Amino acid sequence: TKRPGGKKNASKELVRKLKQAKQPREVSRLLEDHQGIVDVFVVSAAVSQLRRFGKPHEALDIFERAKARGLEPDVVVYNALISACEKGGQWEKALAIFNELQQRGLEPTVITY
Repeated sequence: TKRPGGKKNASKELVRKLKQAKQPREVSRLLEDHQGIVDVFVVSAAVSQLRRFGKPHEALDIFERAKARGLEPDVVVYNALISACEKGGQWEKALAIFNELQQRGLEPTVITY
């Protein structure tokens, strides 16, 4: 039997672990170990951590796989991904993601710019 809020608590715990990851492989392993948890908090944390490691391609891969599994990204996820692309020198991809954000009807924030 699952406890009420079990998935929410699992998501919070996964976000905490992702933020503590010391290398890109650890981010990937954590996501593989918790495949049932795909929400904006987890994806944002994973993308942000990969940005720190300078791994925009891995961040894009996580983003695309999450969308394929039904994630509806919010502006925070898009901002993290745009930042990862910018840090990794992927300006064209960052611009494409910015355009996607707008096409989805989301409002850019100060952080987006």
